[in-house]
Amino acid sequence: MNLPQPRTRFQNYNKRLLNATRAVCESKMEKAAKEAIVENNSDNNIAVAVNGTWQKRGYTAHNGVVTITSMDTGKVIDIGVLSKYYACKNKKNHETKLQK
Repeated sequence: MNLPQPRTRFQNYNKRLLNATRAVCESKMEKAAKEAIVENNSDNNIAVAVNGTWQKRGYTAHNGVVTITSMDTGKVIDIGVLSKYYACKNKKNHETKLQK
């Protein structure tokens, strides 16, 4: 379609939206974890279901996600994003950051 590149003025709004979404997500998951502990008679050892998936089938996927859900409340307690790919800006720190 030969359209010009979009302007970067939306980048600030995207960062704000990401930060707000992350803050709400973390507070809701923390609240869900506390609810699950209360439901389990104040015992930290709660029953959870762990489910994960990769971006595509086979061994070629580079991105995935894992969710941990409380068995008692059915609410998401934690999430994790997985990646086989890591882009390092500084080649000197590549080995130490890759291990993280």
